[in-house]
Amino acid sequence: MMIGVISLDLLEDELQAVMQAGNYGSKEEAIGHALEVLLAANPRLRIDMAVELYRRNRVTLARAAEVAGLEIETFKQQLAEQDVSIAVDEPADEIHAGASVIRRLRRVS
Repeated sequence: MMIGVISLDLLEDELQAVMQAGNYGSKEEAIGHALEVLLAANPRLRIDMAVELYRRNRVTLARAAEVAGLEIETFKQQLAEQDVSIAVDEPADEIHAGASVIRRLRRVS
């Protein structure tokens, strides 16, 4: 592990040097690549980041599972373990129609 290579005092200078040495076109491109490498090296961080993005409604369930590198059902388990509610992606009218069907079936039985 590389500890102490990046210093907050020199962060801007270091980022400029990385951009020039790595032929990045922008700071965003260099930072994006650094984040990709960090997440590839740390799967737990990738999962936790995906959970947080989902918790903050920044991504859909499917996209969060993709970011985490997990199947949707496995990602749902991660959400449950971290006490994150799963939003229903169905339109409200479909939810109400389904509820009506369930009520009718309960009355019949």
